[in-house]
Amino acid sequence: MTDPKRAAGVPATAPATAIAAATAPAGSIYDLGYRHYNGKRNGRGYAMWSLFVESFRGVWGLGRPMTAKAAPFILAGLYALPAVVQLAFSSVFAQRIAAGDQLQLLNYHNYFADFYFLAFLFCVAQAPELVCRDQRYHVLPLYFTRAMGRMTYAVARLGSLALSLFILLAAPALALFVGDVLMQSDAFKAVGDELPKALPSIPATALVAAGLASLSLAISSFSPRRAYSAIGIVAYILLMEAIPAALYSIGQTGGGSWTDKLFVFTPVTSLIGATYWFFGQPLDPQDFAGSLTSGTYLVASIGSIVVATAVLVYRYRRVPA
Repeated sequence: MTDPKRAAGVPATAPATAIAAATAPAGSIYDLGYRHYNGKRNGRGYAMWSLFVESFRGVWGLGRPMTAKAAPFILAGLYALPAVVQLAFSSVFAQRIAAGDQLQLLNYHNYFADFYFLAFLFCVAQAPELVCRDQRYHVLPLYFTRAMGRMTYAVARLGSLALSLFILLAAPALALFVGDVLMQSDAFKAVGDELPKALPSIPATALVAAGLASLSLAISSFSPRRAYSAIGIVAYILLMEAIPAALYSIGQTGGGSWTDKLFVFTPVTSLIGATYWFFGQPLDPQDFAGSLTSGTYLVASIGSIVVATAVLVYRYRRVPA
């Protein structure tokens, strides 16, 4: 029988480690010809911009099947529909106003107050779409191991949803502006008269968009399931709107004068009250209970945006990836 040590070319008196190394299968490294990337590296800013664009397209379902476009475009269309109808019948309204009829037309300062629930449903439908899928399918490490950081990821997602909401909220204001101009006989003079009335819509819309986007995205980031995130947004909004109103009613019957301060914690009412501040309009006592002013609601809305954004960033700094 042939000696395995002699067959491997190892002396019979060699150590065991040398014998094992000599008898182990040998391996080779081959150059497969893959080319290394030597081009320009765009860095974190470009990565953030790319995620922002991709997120914005995802909110509106662009590049995806029609089922993904249904919810955002239907809700956006319903929200703008009253303003578009007023624009379409602007000539009829102008004739009736010239005849002396008193018409109750839509205004810039209270449009969001009348149809806010459609913008709220837009957030419920689209905010979980941005953040839940990445957690559910465990793709966050693919983002965080590249040039993009955790804060960059959160800010890009938040910015895309805020811009989408700004477009949704600004479209009716533009339709109202065009309709009001067409109701006047002198269009050039009407533009100069209507522009100061419409310009406050820009900061008011930006505030509302940032408030709704930061709040809905912060809640959605805590669950990988879209259904749970949507339920969480609805539950939070309803509870935070109902609890201060209930405590205020109890305080009124019990003689408590401080309970009206609790309305600063209402997410939607605060945003509605803040929009009145930009237009210089007094708060309607039928819609706003208590002694809070529009300036107080403005401060509360800005504070809510800061807190919700901080919660969103903190969530992604702690999320496992």
